[in-house]
Amino acid sequence: MMAKRKMIIDCDAGIDDAQAILVALAAPNVEVVAITCVAGNTTIENVCVNVLKVLELCNRTDIPVFKGAAGSLLDDSKGSASHFHGKDGLGDVKDIPDPDMSLLKTEHAVNAMIRIVNEHPGEITLVPLGPLTNVALACRLDPDISSKLENVVIMGGNFEAKGNTYVSAEFNFHFDVEAAYIVLNKLTCPVSLVTWEFCLNHALSWDFYDSYIGQGTKKSDFIQRISHVSASFYKENKRGFGQGYTSCDPLAMSVAVKPEIVTEETSVYATTELHGHLTRGQMVVDWRGHLGKKHNIMLVQEVDLEAHKVLMMNSLK
Repeated sequence: MMAKRKMIIDCDAGIDDAQAILVALAAPNVEVVAITCVAGNTTIENVCVNVLKVLELCNRTDIPVFKGAAGSLLDDSKGSASHFHGKDGLGDVKDIPDPDMSLLKTEHAVNAMIRIVNEHPGEITLVPLGPLTNVALACRLDPDISSKLENVVIMGGNFEAKGNTYVSAEFNFHFDVEAAYIVLNKLTCPVSLVTWEFCLNHALSWDFYDSYIGQGTKKSDFIQRISHVSASFYKENKRGFGQGYTSCDPLAMSVAVKPEIVTEETSVYATTELHGHLTRGQMVVDWRGHLGKKHNIMLVQEVDLEAHKVLMMNSLK
């Protein structure tokens, strides 16, 4: 029997983070060894509650959960994504019971991340689904951490300058621009990036969405209830948000748990714009090698969408 891939999920548990965690927990080849929490979609306190709600749903409270950064490295004025995830990050559903918060570990998420990676050198897949604050802090505290990771799969950034929170920046990178800059420029292990536009271009049909949430299981009922807010957002067909139901984090998670679903990817050097008046937080891809920098990411450009759908359906069985 093949050894399971060990995974740390670093998330800002909103609706699509919850969906992604379910994909990871259902994958037979993956062992989630920790979930680290970061502020982003909602407050750090809400993120911790939301992760534990998902783990209680799956009877997996054996997985340790760690509280991490409460805001970005430099700029604490950033808002949340309550318009999309609800104020609590999980659609403001009233009657989901509060989890047992005594399960939350006292060790800081960044210290836990460094410790676990050092305990399992070359074995950990790190999957950051929110702002990259925790990961940037880990890179600063342990500069060798990236050489000890097996690989990293990031949901974030953009390569067509289509913004979803500001003119030209994607939410996770825009929430903590400096952290995104540090992570892209410090990680030396293989890094795959699933961008915002890639997710837009791989939206799910409403027929699929209905069958996904309509499986009549405890998990599908939970997802149906929490995803009502985000589904309503996409059904309004706001300009620039494409057609269908876009759920970014599960797509990144599918790439992490089943890398063979990637059918096309491009090796590039990418960084983050730190200063631009209209472009702060935008990911910049050096397509023509002007900067003469070594390639630092694999940009995921095409996946087997049917295989991704199977992983999503199985996650709610």
